Amino acid sequence: MVRGSECKSLGSAAEPAPAAPAAPAAAAARPQIWVVLSTYNGRDCLPSQLESVFDQDVRSRADLHVLVRDDGSKDATLDLLEAYEGQGKLQLVRGRNEGAVPSFLDALAQVPDRADYVALCDQDDVWHPDKLSRALDKLQDRSPDQPLLYCSEYLFCDADMVPVEPSHHNVRGLDFSLLLYENMASGNTMLFNRRLLDMAKAAGKQDVYQHDWWLALTAAAFGTIVFDDFICLDYRRTGRNASPTGAKGLALCRQRVRMFLRGGQLRDITRQLQRFHALYADRLDPEKRAVLERFLEKGRMAKAFYPHRLRQLTKDELPLRLLFLLGLL
Repeated sequence: MVRGSECKSLGSAAEPAPAAPAAPAAAAARPQIWVVLSTYNGRDCLPSQLESVFDQDVRSRADLHVLVRDDGSKDATLDLLEAYEGQGKLQLVRGRNEGAVPSFLDALAQVPDRADYVALCDQDDVWHPDKLSRALDKLQDRSPDQPLLYCSEYLFCDADMVPVEPSHHNVRGLDFSLLLYENMASGNTMLFNRRLLDMAKAAGKQDVYQHDWWLALTAAAFGTIVFDDFICLDYRRTGRNASPTGAKGLALCRQRVRMFLRGGQLRDITRQLQRFHALYADRLDPEKRAVLERFLEKGRMAKAFYPHRLRQLTKDELPLRLLFLLGLL
């Protein structure tokens, strides 16, 4: 037998041919990350936000896609988005005006099944270059069979993006009880896996008060939330989204109670919990189900004297307990 330049003499026993070189192992598939953004009259701030998404360093090891649903903008937002669409940089959905929460949920419903991870994006922030790579590092080695949610902190800036102070969302952890009446998982910092996306799609839009809150509740109930103290973006803060300042003690307590009552948030939060119970009660572990049903079915004293914290900060805990005592929640 002749193999290359190697010959065997006549009459000698043939030696087995050397094994063929092993085929190189198939390269690990690059994960697909879909960035989902809802826009509304955001023309002035969008370019810096979008460019910060396109410049993410995670592109070296993941396929990055951007899906934008415009919520019926009246300014030049669509013109800007259509220019990016023409360059092949994003996928654009032209929607009618529904409001931020339904718009985000509509956009999530259009993320393809091949997505491995989804990141939510606001229209007026600026992402740090390693935002997505940091989040991917925290989730990639965990089992994809459970809902996985990553979230982190950000840097508050004024309307001109001058830094003011870092956020402090996570003080006591983000467990199921602490997410019933407060959302401290900020959507613009989130990265979550396909399992959580599938659950969100199946749940639909009915009675979802805040889309990021709903995602956090679902992850806390059935999977894992990974909270990172990492500051991942610059958050543009305006007068419309600034927190109350100057009030203290009982004055702050009264102010927060009035805010809840005036905004109709109590009904919205209750409906969200009722919907969560209707969908998932039979799938919850007994302890979590008992906690949820305590606040949906028990009397005001049982709610007011629940023996564990429900809010991150005492200044927010006291108004909540007062609302329970008054029978308003």
